[in-house]
Amino acid sequence: MHNSHDQILTSYNAVMRGYLNYYSFVHNYSDLVTMIYYALYGSCAKLLAAKFSLRSIGGVRAKFGKQLSSKRFSLYKPKYAATHKFNLTSVNPNIRLLFATISTATLENLACSVCGSTYRVEMHHIRKLADIKKSKKFVDRLIISRRRKQIPLCRVCRMKHHHPSNSK
Repeated sequence: MHNSHDQILTSYNAVMRGYLNYYSFVHNYSDLVTMIYYALYGSCAKLLAAKFSLRSIGGVRAKFGKQLSSKRFSLYKPKYAATHKFNLTSVNPNIRLLFATISTATLENLACSVCGSTYRVEMHHIRKLADIKKSKKFVDRLIISRRRKQIPLCRVCRMKHHHPSNSK
């Protein structure tokens, strides 16, 4: 609250762009953009209302406009179309090297661990390795063999894993 209007908007824009970049490859990207945008919009508007002694979000919108604009900045209005790609162009090149040995898949070229497809690849997560029954499903055996809590699966293989009776 002690920051200037410009600093507040810059901070909120940085948080929004960070979340949207991190989740840019998810299947339900437009829903995620909506949730993140309105959560951060409401938070920023309430902060500006408290800072400038305005009574409500409506008062903030009346004073600063729909995008809560200052003289130099406005709140970032994201695009709702999914890119299905992780933005690595503005990231320090050492980031890839730091996580190359940890991840089971690269962030650039995700491929399904079961069939090798690169179309609509999602990360399959589990809560604990101890929860997996060792002799059950092929995907579970892959997770155990890699000793990881997540592996990349294409949409088809993931649906087969979660709903084996529907995949016949």
